[in-house]
Amino acid sequence: MATPLTQQELTGQLLEWTKENKLQQVEACWIEQIGALPSQGAFYKNWLKAMRRADAFTQAEELLGLLLENRLENHKYRTALRLLAAILPIFPKSALLRPALLEALRGAYADLEMREALIRHIGLTGDGSLVEGFQAFQEWYKLTPGQVYQHYDWGEGVVQELDLSASKVTLAFPADPAKLMTVEGVRKHLAHIEAHHYLAQRTKDPESLRKLAESDPAALVKRVLASQTGRQVKQGELKALLTPSVIAAEQWNGWWSRTREALKLDPYLDFDPSGGAHTPIHLRELPRSFEQEIEERFFAEDAGTALKAELIRQLARRAHEAGLPLALAKRMGARLEEDRQLLAEAGPAARLEVAYMLEDLALAIPEAGLRPPDSAPILAAIGDYRILFEMDNVDYGIRAFARLIERDGEAGCQQAAALLPLAPVKLAQALWGALDEENHLDAAVAALQRLFDRPLANPDTYAWAVRATLDGSWSHLHDTYPPSAVVPDVLEAMENWQRLASDGGPAEAVGAAKSLLSRMRTLLAANKFEALARTVQAMSRDAANRLRHTIQVHPALPAAFRAQADRMITLTRRDLQEAPAKSAEDEAHYCTARAYSDKLAELRTITSTKIPKNSKVIEEARMEGDLRENAGYQYAKEEQKMLVQQQASLSDLLSRAQVVHAQEIDPATICFGTQFRVLNLKSHEEETYTILGRWEANPERHILSMQAPLAQQFMGHKVGDAVTIDHPGGGQTPYEILAIENALELGAWDKAPEGPA
Repeated sequence: MATPLTQQELTGQLLEWTKENKLQQVEACWIEQIGALPSQGAFYKNWLKAMRRADAFTQAEELLGLLLENRLENHKYRTALRLLAAILPIFPKSALLRPALLEALRGAYADLEMREALIRHIGLTGDGSLVEGFQAFQEWYKLTPGQVYQHYDWGEGVVQELDLSASKVTLAFPADPAKLMTVEGVRKHLAHIEAHHYLAQRTKDPESLRKLAESDPAALVKRVLASQTGRQVKQGELKALLTPSVIAAEQWNGWWSRTREALKLDPYLDFDPSGGAHTPIHLRELPRSFEQEIEERFFAEDAGTALKAELIRQLARRAHEAGLPLALAKRMGARLEEDRQLLAEAGPAARLEVAYMLEDLALAIPEAGLRPPDSAPILAAIGDYRILFEMDNVDYGIRAFARLIERDGEAGCQQAAALLPLAPVKLAQALWGALDEENHLDAAVAALQRLFDRPLANPDTYAWAVRATLDGSWSHLHDTYPPSAVVPDVLEAMENWQRLASDGGPAEAVGAAKSLLSRMRTLLAANKFEALARTVQAMSRDAANRLRHTIQVHPALPAAFRAQADRMITLTRRDLQEAPAKSAEDEAHYCTARAYSDKLAELRTITSTKIPKNSKVIEEARMEGDLRENAGYQYAKEEQKMLVQQQASLSDLLSRAQVVHAQEIDPATICFGTQFRVLNLKSHEEETYTILGRWEANPERHILSMQAPLAQQFMGHKVGDAVTIDHPGGGQTPYEILAIENALELGAWDKAPEGPA
């Protein structure tokens, strides 16, 4: 029995016979092997050229008809359409191929309700060009219900209806669910999105993408990448594509933290998590092996010591699981040896790191036969521990420190204490570990004090130290740094950072201040304000009350934080004196929609216009030199205080405001939002009053704040009641209530002003 031909052998044989004019063999083989013939169009274009030269075009058309009949009998409609797309330009009016095209379209688009209407509309059943008809069907299909389009301003919209007779299309966009456009307008102004494209799936079926985000986040990212130009996207762009329709904005950080690890391990993705939001994630055509990934990243031109050390660590972890990559290890060792030779005259930090990398690589794969240099002579030449800060890989710095402290003993501990306030967190932890609780208490206290004195110089290590003092990790320092001392200091520092963030300054300092503000708020609120609870437990009654007050007026703490912290404090210390009676400014207050909108606009103006303008004036004044004699600077700083106070006050009031609308007012009794008419029984004159909130109050127009004494005495009464009003300066006036109306229905109080807020 003859061995079956491969598809490549089959097509080669057919082309050879055609060129030799052996058409009988071509036909016999064609019919016998019809199921094995290719579905790609490239072969048929070359074959038809040969058939044309053999003057066998009619026979070619018949053989193609048999091929299409075979595919259609097996319900391979999409395959038939791919073949037709290749051969119809050569047979544009073939009566033999027209029925095949119609059957393929009807089978491939069986779910399209208006399929037959489209076929009639474009005239495919007539005798027109099959090529033009096929192209027209594909173009009109893009306008059928369920198709997705994109507009640069309107976003993505789904076709709801296609009116063939009027050439009109109805689409559903987020802001306009029934957008009516002409077919010409759609084709001119909108971009069609294929059904497999991520944006189309996000528009039509976001729920399936949400499920995928939870079950297989890497698969979701690959689906996004497959739809992007160049099959790549930056991390920041990925967030914009996924939030909030697929992943809620507040859940992004947690989801991305989990997803980063999955992306690093996916062989189809090129992803460097250390590159930040502007580093592209790239979808590969072919999967990358573990060794390929190590090699690509290790030998990259910009590969630094920290990255190379991490790659060696990964190689060590995988080496004995997936087989020994001896060749790769030898190449990496050779590169490191070259680096060592180039660094022969460099400082000890760079030479030590290369020596450590060679040590780790040799230890990971001893079979590679690498011979690392002895690091002892390099260490022996190090006397000043500040050299540790020059090492890119912190782990290597810690390894070197362990050897140095073993050599230097007490003198090394003193150096460790001196360096700790400036060290990165991981190295600081190693330095701290060398300071014995009993023998180095004074050195540890001095080191912490220097760190606490300049938090912006080393924010990460400062945050670590504050957390350790507050959670009780350093019990031997409790007498020196109890929570009752640390928390007030942190709150005072936060006030300074808030001022720096508002006033402006060096970009690095402002960035550190903003970062620490966020981290300290999170730390203080952690575990239901556990640190604050321990703090007030250890405080005297007066000190706890002062801390409570500090929190309540703190400009860097949001209202929700202040409220929850105050509740925790009062629950923890029930012996605290009652807070002073709340003034009208401290209570939740009612207001109208118009007043709320006006105050919101006022806050926006202060925040986005007045404060930035004031900061610019301050900065310009600073540049003039001596600020003590600069009247403009002093005036601007006073104005700044006023603006910040206004901003804080408005923010607080808006957060506590309760907007009342007309339908919520019951004019059966006098209350907020009512206008009432009374008879002054002393003067026998009628008077009309309106009760609203503090923002709307205008005594000259008889518009009273509901907190006003006069309003308080009228509230709760109904028509016909006699009310005697006590005046603040003494004396009384009797009134009879004649009528009560809904004030919000009488004027514009229940409506926000037109135009932008």
